[in-house]
Amino acid sequence: MIKIGIIGMGNVTWNVHLPILLSRDDIKISWICDQKISKKYIFDKKKILCFDDVNKAVEFEKCDITLVTVPYHQRKIIFDTIKKFTKGIYYEKPFALTVDEHKYFSENFENYEVTVGFQRRRMGVVRNIKKIIESKILGSLLEININFGDIHYKFDSFRSDKKKSGGGIFFETGSHWIDTALYTSGAKEVNDFNFVKKTEDNLDIESEGTFKIINEKNLEIKCNFFISTLKNTANKITYHFENCSIDLFLFDEESKLILSNYNLGKFVIQDDEYLNFPYLSLGVGASYWNDYLKFFVNKKESDLSVNNYLLTTKIMELFYEK
Repeated sequence: MIKIGIIGMGNVTWNVHLPILLSRDDIKISWICDQKISKKYIFDKKKILCFDDVNKAVEFEKCDITLVTVPYHQRKIIFDTIKKFTKGIYYEKPFALTVDEHKYFSENFENYEVTVGFQRRRMGVVRNIKKIIESKILGSLLEININFGDIHYKFDSFRSDKKKSGGGIFFETGSHWIDTALYTSGAKEVNDFNFVKKTEDNLDIESEGTFKIINEKNLEIKCNFFISTLKNTANKITYHFENCSIDLFLFDEESKLILSNYNLGKFVIQDDEYLNFPYLSLGVGASYWNDYLKFFVNKKESDLSVNNYLLTTKIMELFYEK
């Protein structure tokens, strides 16, 4: 039985993590910690103890894994408190603003023991485009364009304060898109990072830029991004190959890969290997947790290990250090 402690009971925990963890027979939720826990009667029925002080929680019972979903500004205090009382940590994204911070939040742990909740790495369409790129069935990948714009995004609660949130739309949501582009392209390094951004109340609200991805075969792939709260866009990642392009609709509930041949039109791509992989948040989360736990138990590194998110953090550092 894997013992899990949960720190932070926000919307993501309530709607994604909690139902997934409660559904598994191999998991025991040892305790839940938050400064204010609503619907406590639910945990009373499940015989899960609740704490408003993380020190009391870890003293009550050491856990195999601690799920940390608190806002960014609370991460260091939480990590310093729990690091001696847990064998692994699952951090909800966004994770870290600097490479040094990234390493600090995982120090003294094996890579496979720590993960970051960029769960879209377990979407079927994401695994599919990664396979297409690796197989070179469409030729070499030449360029990636990331577009995300949402005028309805709200800077409310802790997200309205840079000291608490860490950053604006690029950190909070853009990091999903950046991580997916790096993951699918097999990125091993990034360079030539350039951008312009607009800010409001010290928070970035729109940015546009470019960088180069160096893949595992030392080939360069140009990447362009546009992340905005000022405009609505066709929210997608477009992969440009030698004779065609593929659109990946990362946040769409009807997620598909759309191939556009430069001469013949558009087609929907389907791969039987990933046909049954999830694309809705609950199913994607369950797939991610399943793989993380599997590698944790078997003590093996994977694409979900914390060191494999380092380039995503590097781009966050490049973006926010200027």
